[in-house]
Amino acid sequence: MENVSTLVARQYDAYAYPEPFADLAAKIAEGYSQLGDPALYAPMLWPGGRPNRRLRILAAGCGTIQAAYLAFTNRDAEVIGVDLSETALAHERFLQEKHGLSNMRLYRGDLLEIASIGSQFDVVVCSGVLHHMADPGAGLRGLRDVLAPDGVMVLMLYGATPRTGVYMLQDVFRRMRVPQNSAGVAFVRRVLSQLPERHYARWYLRGADELKHDTAVVDTFLHPQDRAYTVPQLLEFLEANRVAFQGWVDNSFYYPQATYTLDSDIGRALATLPERDQWAAVEMLTQACGMHVFLACREDRPAADYVVSPDAPDWERLVPHFAPGVARAHDLQYRRGRHVLQLAPEEGAVFAAIDGKRTIAELAGNSGPAHQDFVRRFIGYGWRLGHLMLARG
Repeated sequence: MENVSTLVARQYDAYAYPEPFADLAAKIAEGYSQLGDPALYAPMLWPGGRPNRRLRILAAGCGTIQAAYLAFTNRDAEVIGVDLSETALAHERFLQEKHGLSNMRLYRGDLLEIASIGSQFDVVVCSGVLHHMADPGAGLRGLRDVLAPDGVMVLMLYGATPRTGVYMLQDVFRRMRVPQNSAGVAFVRRVLSQLPERHYARWYLRGADELKHDTAVVDTFLHPQDRAYTVPQLLEFLEANRVAFQGWVDNSFYYPQATYTLDSDIGRALATLPERDQWAAVEMLTQACGMHVFLACREDRPAADYVVSPDAPDWERLVPHFAPGVARAHDLQYRRGRHVLQLAPEEGAVFAAIDGKRTIAELAGNSGPAHQDFVRRFIGYGWRLGHLMLARG
């Protein structure tokens, strides 16, 4: 029987993923970005300050675009891309030549062989790969072992709740032995169009715009191997493999403030829970986490290097930065993707003063304890909504 890596490589050679595009500069100008990109998320990756050296970035399972994107947006870094699929790597080489990415090197191989590159990395980006492995833990340990002591992993694993219907259909298609070819894709599309309205997959399908591409249909419904994680399962997975959880890339999926007002019955009940229980409860209440995008690091890295919170004793020293994608619509309204944040005048004054340089204490000024507490709580609110990143001054 063929192993999972062979089957996965064959799939991605036939259906390169993600759907490739031809021009990084044009796509980025349209608003394209990747979660966790060090050029955009440095305050989140290194709250204590970015390492003072040329970054080495690993795109583990880079697909058709990721390594080239990271090399394009981080020209001062060295980027290594690794993937099983020669088709995917061929498109990475096309982008490399088109954009003059001399800071990128590519290797064909398995995640389990990454140590053979013989290097440590400041950033490891691994999006949508570990959950396709026969042994995701072995893959995670392999990434951990090539991470620099102060390095950061940007990881994405599937979220369990929205994919319930997907796994029902995967089971059906495996029993039917639907092939990974054009006829198989057409058959899947016919089945999807005829699902009853009550089917669990309907909710997933309504938000899955990428399914217009055949590559995404194969990756979602005809993949030979994948699994998904709830928040508790994800945290247990990291701990079992001696990896520390550093934080969510977008807090809005995990904190109640993005969904419930704190003066509601549900909001008040959630606010009494320990933080990790809040995350787990919000996941089950909203069923919005189709993928978990998060940061992780080596277990032996001192927590003081990467743990930040507006409730921590050193909150006054924290510097707020706007998260990528936040746009000021007018004086009292900010937007970020699906989120619209309408502010009161006092709140708007705090947001308008955020410049990525001033600490929370400096933003509060010498206005007395009550206003300082208001500023701290409001910055914490923006952080939990995913609009702000926090770093140390």
